[in-house]
Amino acid sequence: MADWVKQLSRGTTVNATVVLTGVVGRIGTISFTQEGNGTTTVEGNISGVTPGDHALVIHTYGNVNNVWITTGAPFKPAGTKGVIDNITVDVDGTATFKIYEKIPLAGPDSVIGRGLVLHSNPSVIGLDE
Repeated sequence: MADWVKQLSRGTTVNATVVLTGVVGRIGTISFTQEGNGTTTVEGNISGVTPGDHALVIHTYGNVNNVWITTGAPFKPAGTKGVIDNITVDVDGTATFKIYEKIPLAGPDSVIGRGLVLHSNPSVIGLDE
């Protein structure tokens, strides 16, 4: 689940930061940076998560009040896959990652304010679609 805490636009660069929370509280921070209409850099650190592969997924709605159920289906604006990427969590429950994807941070297809969910089973949500 995610709370988008900041959106800054400097010229053609848009930055956003997400605080990712789980049932036990804060599990990480993820930052998004996009210059113009180019690729978005997604950088994050998470901890306190079950080891293994997880899918970082953008969902349609930003309502994270009922775990991830109220976030709706994965959000897939034109030219995107909805799933940002697989995140591999180490045996100590932590992961640090940097991903480059075409994820819009401005305009009608912006992901800002939508749900961001770390799913425990990437195959369930169709990572390979």
